[in-house]
This record gives sequence, C-alpha cells and structure tokens, in this order.
Amino acid sequence: MFDRDVNYPTAVASYDDDGVTAAIDWCVEHMQKGDTLSVWTSLKSNLRNCAQLADLVQRQSDVAHITGRGSHGPAGSGPVLMAWAGMDAIGELVRFGHGIRALCVIAWNEDAIRPWVTAVSPIILGDGSAWEIRTPGLDPVLVEALTDLTSMINHNNTIAAGDEKDEVVSVLLALKSAGISLDGEAMQGWALAHGWAGKNPDQLAKYARDINAGKRPRHRKAIRSDYVDVLQERIEPGNRHDC
Repeated sequence: MFDRDVNYPTAVASYDDDGVTAAIDWCVEHMQKGDTLSVWTSLKSNLRNCAQLADLVQRQSDVAHITGRGSHGPAGSGPVLMAWAGMDAIGELVRFGHGIRALCVIAWNEDAIRPWVTAVSPIILGDGSAWEIRTPGLDPVLVEALTDLTSMINHNNTIAAGDEKDEVVSVLLALKSAGISLDGEAMQGWALAHGWAGKNPDQLAKYARDINAGKRPRHRKAIRSDYVDVLQERIEPGNRHDC
C-alpha cells in the first residue's frame, strides 16, 4: 500500500516568549545548507503581532515570510514555522509543500488544531499543558476505511466532486449505516497526518458532519454490502492499523 504518512519532523509550540523562542530554535536546528526557513502567517500584517518573528524575518537572509493569502507553499526547501494556523491552513500549505523539511505550528486556539496534534504526535515546545488532553481515538474500523481511501483516491483531485467524491461518500455512508462513529474533526486531523492536502481534509470533515446530521451527499458508487464486515475482519489482533 502506498504510504502517504507525513515523513518530516513536526512540532507544536505555545504562543508565549518561551514557546516562540523554542519554535525558532527547533526550526533552525532542522535547516541544512542552502535551506530557507519559511515563516507563515495568514496575512502579511499578522507578522507584526509577534516581535520575535518579525525580527527574525527582517534580520536573517535565509528566512522568508510567506502568507496564506496568495502563497503557494514554502519559499524554498527547508523548515516551515506556521504562526497561528488552523488545520485548513496546514492542509493548504502542505498541498504545495514538497520541500518541507520540518513543520512547526505556533498555537493560538489549541482546540482548532487539537485533532492534528493528536494524530501527528508532534514535539511539544514551550508550555505543553494545553496538550495534556487529546481528542478521542478514531474507531479502528474507521481508521481501516480511511487507510483504504488514502490509497484509492487521487490526491491531486478534489474529493468534492467526481470519482473521488463517489469513493469517499460511499464509504462514509456505509460506515454510518453500520453504526461506526464519524468524528469529522478527528478525521481531518488523521487525514492531515496521512498525506491528505489542500481542502480535502476539511471536505472530509464536512462530509462527516453532513452525514451525522442526516444528509446523504449525492454519489454514483454502490459499495459492496459486506465492506464493513471485511474491515472488521482486518482489524482482528495482529492485523490492524494504529489510530
């Protein structure tokens, strides 16, 4: 099975002086000769909210400021330091982030990225008290289904339409019919940890929320009636994927 797991180091830092300093030091430690450290903020003006980051960008020639608006990925190969990003922004960055050597996220709203932290298990920098609570683990049957989908869909395409939508929706509806819990945010975090990028992790969470609300997104694929039974057989002891 093609492995799309995130294969670079990750970290999450608290938004305080110690956390930001640790985040910068961690990223610098992961730089190699010729690398650029990309500092990400949603808007260009956001950089002014943190004197440490603003000073880093202004004083160092191998540090570049990139933004979520109008940017298509890191400034070059090297680590990325994302300040105050949510899971949707992480997905958009890694869509074009083929040169990412390491990724550190400075937290603003911990709950907004808690599912990602739970799924990725990043290094904790600064004050780690916010991460003592993680999101509940996903049902092993759901993990098996998501693993299937990861290998089945074309990740260059959107799952909001076409064959990719048919695959995802048919599987999620089958799981729901079988009584499998669909936690949209936790699924989004899992997807980010396993190579889903762009808007697809967020769209996956949206499908879960819609299905939990009783909606049936349109799709053109009929899934085999025993699909969930097959998944359950796979997760017998010694033959299951970790959550």
